[in-house]
Amino acid sequence: MNIAFLFNSDHDSLSGYYGPEVLISILSANVIQRINRQMRVSIGDIPTYMASIGKGIKYLESLCENVYTPVNYDQLNTNKLSDTYTKSTVYCWLFQNITVDAADKLHTYLNQNDKSYLGAMDVDFSDPIHLKFFRNSLIESYRLKSSYCSILYLMSNNIDPDHMLKEDFEEHGFIVDYEDIGARRTYIDKYNTVEHFQRVEDFREIFVKLTKSNLNTIDDVIFALEELHPKIFDTFAAAARTLIRAETEEDLAQASLSGRRVLEKLADYLFPASKTAFKGRAVGKAEYKNRLWAYIETVLDDLGGDNDNVLVSLGKEADRLVELFNSGLHSNSTKEKVQDAFKDLVYWVHTVIELSPKEARKPYLAYEKSIFKL
Repeated sequence: MNIAFLFNSDHDSLSGYYGPEVLISILSANVIQRINRQMRVSIGDIPTYMASIGKGIKYLESLCENVYTPVNYDQLNTNKLSDTYTKSTVYCWLFQNITVDAADKLHTYLNQNDKSYLGAMDVDFSDPIHLKFFRNSLIESYRLKSSYCSILYLMSNNIDPDHMLKEDFEEHGFIVDYEDIGARRTYIDKYNTVEHFQRVEDFREIFVKLTKSNLNTIDDVIFALEELHPKIFDTFAAAARTLIRAETEEDLAQASLSGRRVLEKLADYLFPASKTAFKGRAVGKAEYKNRLWAYIETVLDDLGGDNDNVLVSLGKEADRLVELFNSGLHSNSTKEKVQDAFKDLVYWVHTVIELSPKEARKPYLAYEKSIFKL
């Protein structure tokens, strides 16, 4: 879930220098250090004033009411928040892929210990207002998992480390490094539209129902797939929509074909085709099954240790999924079989990516064509 934590930047307790003070307040909760899942954090001012220039107070108030409307998670202090609409800038920490349980704990601490805190709400990027004022307006600043923090920077810019920032994280138990996030969130990032996030939301809604999975598992998959290549949601969402309304053999065949295409795309992104064999196996464009095996084997080799059983298990599962989707192209398939195949596919993708989230991240892959045109 994406959850925004809001602060009154003009509150007397912040002395006018609110960014570092909010950082210390959040780190002092000792909550995010205990969250064992990949998260990204975007920070910054919510630009409602800028969007309201020349449009009057009533427009600003109405805009703020729309911006600060939660979908499912509402821990807002409405009175304190509404008091800022025409008086104060709202400062935000937006956590992508945080759990509700962790958000509750952080909210409880901030509510009790930070006088500038205005509350928390969930953010839906498929909502045009939320997309504009949260996802596309804030600066993606940190990646967090347990006690690890990566300070993010864009497109191989020379790093000018903020040593005080690094020290603040380290003083609160983090191991800190720096990470290039490629072209994401730059002007060549075309995956920042409502249409894209509606496809992501289609994936979430359908696969939560289909797999009966914990929402946290599906959100983990979404988080990882976006970093691998956002376009994969085009294929996944098409398959999901076809599957959910499938009534005929032709519908099932089309859904199965989409499932196979997901595996082909995953192979293309994780282990691109090569004319050079990998450990004696052909890994050309057509040999996408071999390339899935090759990716898993490469990651396990990097991790070290005796992982032969893991390789065989995940590799054979990939082969089985391919066969299941191929069989879905034939007349003896059923909707239940195809649904089960997609359910197993989601779990397999989650397991493979979790082997090494860092290796599965491809920060430039989705933007290569645009970069080459620069």
